[in-house]
Amino acid sequence: MRKTGAFVSSAAILYALTTPLFSDDDLNPNAVVFFEKKIRPVLVEHCYECHSASAEDLGGGLRLDSRSRLRRGGDSGRIVIPGNPNESLLLSALRHDDLKMPPDDKLPAQVIADFTRWIDTGAADPRDVGQHAEESRIDLETARNFWAFRSFSGASGSIDELVSQKLDTNSIQQNPAADKYTLHRRLFFDLTGLPPQPEQVTAFISDESPAAYEKLVDRLLASPRFGERWGRHWLDLTQYADSLDAERIFPNRGAWRYRDYVIRTLNEDKPFDQFLLEQIAGDLLPYTNDAERAEHIVATQFLTLGPMNLVNQFKEQLRMDIVDNQVDKVGRVFLGLTVGCARCHDHKFDPLEQDDYYRLAGIFQNVQVLNGLRGVSGVFSDWLRQPIPESPGERADRERRTELHRQRTAKLETDLTAKKAETQRLRKENPPNNAETISKLTDEVSKLNKELLDHVEANAPRSPVVLAAIEPSQPTNSRITIRGNALNLGEEISRGIPRVLAAVGEIPETASGRLQLARSLIHHKNPIVPRVFVNRVWHHLFGTGIVRTVDNFGTRGERPSHPELLDALTQRFVAGGWRVKALIREIVLSRAYRLSSENNPSARSIDPDNRLLWRHSPRRLDAESIRDSLLQISGNLSSLACGPTLPPAEWNAEEIGQFDQISNTKDGRPEVLQGRSVFLPVSRAALRFDAGDPLRQFDFPSPNDIVGARQSSTVPTQSLYLMNSPFVSGQARKFAERLLAQEFKSDAERISVMYLMGYGRPAQPAEIQQGLMFLNTTAAVTDTVDKTNEEEEEEEEEEEEAQSVLVRLCHAVLISTEFLTHD
Repeated sequence: MRKTGAFVSSAAILYALTTPLFSDDDLNPNAVVFFEKKIRPVLVEHCYECHSASAEDLGGGLRLDSRSRLRRGGDSGRIVIPGNPNESLLLSALRHDDLKMPPDDKLPAQVIADFTRWIDTGAADPRDVGQHAEESRIDLETARNFWAFRSFSGASGSIDELVSQKLDTNSIQQNPAADKYTLHRRLFFDLTGLPPQPEQVTAFISDESPAAYEKLVDRLLASPRFGERWGRHWLDLTQYADSLDAERIFPNRGAWRYRDYVIRTLNEDKPFDQFLLEQIAGDLLPYTNDAERAEHIVATQFLTLGPMNLVNQFKEQLRMDIVDNQVDKVGRVFLGLTVGCARCHDHKFDPLEQDDYYRLAGIFQNVQVLNGLRGVSGVFSDWLRQPIPESPGERADRERRTELHRQRTAKLETDLTAKKAETQRLRKENPPNNAETISKLTDEVSKLNKELLDHVEANAPRSPVVLAAIEPSQPTNSRITIRGNALNLGEEISRGIPRVLAAVGEIPETASGRLQLARSLIHHKNPIVPRVFVNRVWHHLFGTGIVRTVDNFGTRGERPSHPELLDALTQRFVAGGWRVKALIREIVLSRAYRLSSENNPSARSIDPDNRLLWRHSPRRLDAESIRDSLLQISGNLSSLACGPTLPPAEWNAEEIGQFDQISNTKDGRPEVLQGRSVFLPVSRAALRFDAGDPLRQFDFPSPNDIVGARQSSTVPTQSLYLMNSPFVSGQARKFAERLLAQEFKSDAERISVMYLMGYGRPAQPAEIQQGLMFLNTTAAVTDTVDKTNEEEEEEEEEEEEAQSVLVRLCHAVLISTEFLTHD
């Protein structure tokens, strides 16, 4: 192995800029869950026999049963270099390059890929950190006294009163409010994810009434764009994608209904407690009509969305891995607890025993996801397709498409019959003279045969179906899977709620327990659930939560910076009927939200991370806001607001057999591909956005992960992309065309409107002068060059050159820090 020295490669620098490294005191929740689910069980099963404290003969002086020992390495030196798989001897040994671990049989490729990912993302390892001093069972009374589980403190007071108390205690002066232009743009991006239009900016600035800001807040909360923005926040948590398998693009054609349900729910301001109930147990709730019944079933896709390896031939292991994902998701999304870490042992840090994990696993193993096998190979798992009631509009549309399908099928059959008859006639009359014509007809017959098959099988209109939860007639309990191995079973555990939580009602023998679980989560004795959600809302509005570890409210998570504020907000949220819009409204109307982002050296010296909220923290726009803003400013953003977004199915009669696959999620309808990012098809197999798509460049999260707080990287490739991307330059050209299509008194006025569209504010005098100088100087240089090549230019060419210069100026605006920053 190459020794480390002073030289640092450019690749290492790029990695350091883009990858979080986790210290003992700051273990990323996603990374810990990944270790517990994918790494620790392999080490225990395949490595501890020879490389642990209990090994009779410690192989190579190497122990792998603790973080410190693993990092220290053995006789061959360090075996794990966090962030550098290629130089990690452990990975080389697993691959059987030189050393061979295990020595007899090489581990499966997927296991090696898991170790590669683990090392590549920092080799997070929670062992040795806060180890239990004794093996005693959990003291529930003590556990429930932890701040996240305690009843609300009874704290009261407005946001600003509670924030001011902290500032006064630390002798910090709070910033003044931001100017109206900044506040206007801030609100638009936070509530809708889109920049304001020039006329909207002008109307707000000219409204001098005291209620102008409050009216703007109410108008944006009522906008359909609100649900599209905040729906995407929720989809980050749900592992939403339009495909199923982790390696192939197998379409989940009903997933879009869940996405639209989330957006619609937020726009309608459905209470969050009802939202939670529907996602965990919607199919078990009462309903008054078919539309409500369909919505309840669609909502339970929350439990069925997630990565799954459909080619896994060990079907029982695949089933338990799906259950594990459901337990983990419910735990992290609603409770802010890494329940999944208790699959193989009692939780190392939080009051969750292994039995608690299997209480939940017993509930969720009754949610059917897989449905036999699919394809001639008998390898691929099929999945459940549950019909949902059609709306009158859907039924009418299906009948219309069915008639069109019948007509097209009939025409294909007529054409095919005619071609076959013509071929037979020519063969009978004079085959040698008609050989060329016969060959062409034979090709046409083959093409029609394939088109008929494609059309009839793959594109036949069907009643709507979704992969959603269904209640079995005879629910069963789960058995402990020793070391996570579904073939190595331990005792049976009764279905139930983790004991640290208050349970509401017993689980009947005839019920899975999902409804009882859902009702327990929203019970007033479990205040952790609304606390977690309120903190998520705060995080999206301020860039960081009152509890910064938004997905981890356990003992390894951070404590709240303002515990009284979190409790006061949460109490009002619950007392007000769990209304999300009311919560957001209260926050954005506060002085704390409206502060300027100006630096205050004195305050920064005391509170460099702005945890006490003495200013507004500027942040980069997320990937969707960047892409959607580029399209809106250029005038290219389509009005698509719901519905299926996958491209048409393609028939695949090969190994899988009778199964529609998608070869490329980018082959969608133009209105989809130019619509808001929330409606773009998302492939679970990989982020299939091409290199020209800003979502790929600006930290769009993997749909296989639960992401409460996105990374926001700053790397050179982002600037290079913005300068050279055909997508960005294309939007700049459209932006310039929009400006040229409008009548302006002067170029100075055009430049001012350009700033208004790009930055949400008019240009300053100095900026107008700089813009005019750029336009005039660039045009003059271009004229000189052009006259050297051609003495007489036509008027059309001059207009094109004027547009080209403006395009460059527009491009400069769209790649600037101010455009990309949420101030």
